[in-house]
Amino acid sequence: MASSSRKDYEIISDPFDPRCVIATFKALFGEVTEEDKLLLERIRGKEDNTSPKYTDQEERNLINKQIRKSQGFDVDFSKFRCLFDFYPSFLDECHSTLIRETDRKFFGRLAQESIADYNIREGTSFEFVEVDKANLFRDKGYTYFITFVAKDSCNKTKVFQAKVCNVLCREIEHSFCRLKPGQKIECYEDSKRVVKKPKYNTRSNNKRAGVITNVS
Repeated sequence: MASSSRKDYEIISDPFDPRCVIATFKALFGEVTEEDKLLLERIRGKEDNTSPKYTDQEERNLINKQIRKSQGFDVDFSKFRCLFDFYPSFLDECHSTLIRETDRKFFGRLAQESIADYNIREGTSFEFVEVDKANLFRDKGYTYFITFVAKDSCNKTKVFQAKVCNVLCREIEHSFCRLKPGQKIECYEDSKRVVKKPKYNTRSNNKRAGVITNVS
């Protein structure tokens, strides 16, 4: 599927679709452990009298509403007292035992690959600067929603969003990369370039040719 396809940007909520992203409770049965409580406090912050209090089902509806509205990139985790399989990354830690680097470095590499594909497709020359944040959805592997900063040839920074699928923690598939909605490209140097845009991004072509990128 081409990265410019509108479906790449949508959150699919059909449970029979393998690309479905619906947040569900981490613990469906049994009591929440002390470890879970500590993790929840790190995600949400300490609870006080001003903290919102919803029923479990209201929280589930709310997080999925936020996921659909922001297409996975902007979720206010401070509103939730339940743990879900959709959660934020702690960038200076590692979210998987199969990855030997911090999330900041890992998502940084994925963001650099995503912006390289974007430059080829759009005829621009953005350079990756840093990862701002990332959300993770864990199912049969991971889906990453990465927000990062890149600069153009005029040294102006823009915020980008990239969706990357890590199938069974092995195969990496770049779904799309885009400017965060509401921004404009203002660099005159890039606007003067005339670049023939390929129909598909390079990583999609690699996948069609049977090339697999492994997490290391």
